[in-house]
Amino acid sequence: MSAQNQLNSPDPMAVMRIASAYWNSSVLHVAHSLDVFTALAAGPATAADLAKKCGADERGMELILIACAGLGLLEKRDGKFNNGPVAQTFLVKGAQRYQGGIVSMFADWVSPWSKLRDAVIQGQPVVEKQHDHGEEATRTYIMGMLYRGIPQAWLLAEEVPLKGHKKLLDVGGGPGIFSIVLSQKNPGLTADVLDLPQTLRVTRDIIKDFNAQAIVSTKEGSYLVDDFGKGYDVVLLSSMISQEGPDVIKAIIRKSFDAMDSGGVILIQEQFLDTDKSGPLLPALIGINQLIHTPAGRAYSAKEVADWAAEIGFKNLSFRPLPEPSPFTLIQGTKP
Repeated sequence: MSAQNQLNSPDPMAVMRIASAYWNSSVLHVAHSLDVFTALAAGPATAADLAKKCGADERGMELILIACAGLGLLEKRDGKFNNGPVAQTFLVKGAQRYQGGIVSMFADWVSPWSKLRDAVIQGQPVVEKQHDHGEEATRTYIMGMLYRGIPQAWLLAEEVPLKGHKKLLDVGGGPGIFSIVLSQKNPGLTADVLDLPQTLRVTRDIIKDFNAQAIVSTKEGSYLVDDFGKGYDVVLLSSMISQEGPDVIKAIIRKSFDAMDSGGVILIQEQFLDTDKSGPLLPALIGINQLIHTPAGRAYSAKEVADWAAEIGFKNLSFRPLPEPSPFTLIQGTKP
């Protein structure tokens, strides 16, 4: 190959970057598990100091710290490491915007993802659902959803004014943060979070932490088998569409329709594929995660879900990407 052809060829490092991408996440998972970022919240420290404090080998700790600096999580000056803005904001235990639950959640998924080939060949999940792993695993999972959801909840509240609405149903609402923020942002709005009993034991603690007991309640049930009740003028389906197959999704939308008063609003928030299903990458990977973890979950386009809602009877349907940095698309419609 000529020198000119080599210059015009695809990036020769592209394959390596994709093949080795798990190296980056492995570094974060280990540093988080050793409480490196929380230890550095007290101030800069050497690798030797952190090795003693975190119970690690000095050589191993130094290499992890250097890699964290390469990832932009840490900074190094005069032989000492310190948290960068991302680590200080999101990875220090006790911080207002702590996202450690997300890191733990993805670390727990490393083993299931190692069985991806089996899932692709079999077309079946290769692990049990997270909720089946006990109270501690459920709490870790739900807290991860909470920390991820807080900024998205505030964004949704800004994008969708619900002034004058009275009762919201948050289907499969997990930590309940969308119910909390939407109700706090819209005086007169109260909410019910529908989810499984094991999840709601964590949700109730979160509601108390946000002093939202007067405006947010929990409703035990399964969206797979239980009716949603009556009298709602807002129904929210957030980050749960990709977990299920088409027939289940249609049934959920139907039950949402039946639970709503005339004039009610449905909000379906998800990381959707483009209409031609050629991307983006993140919802495509979420679809793969559902293949690993669920019997029928997959990635969907916003158009196909909006079309199902139209078949069920919703009107004035629209879908639009929410403003960056949100990765979500919002489907919105009304019940005649």
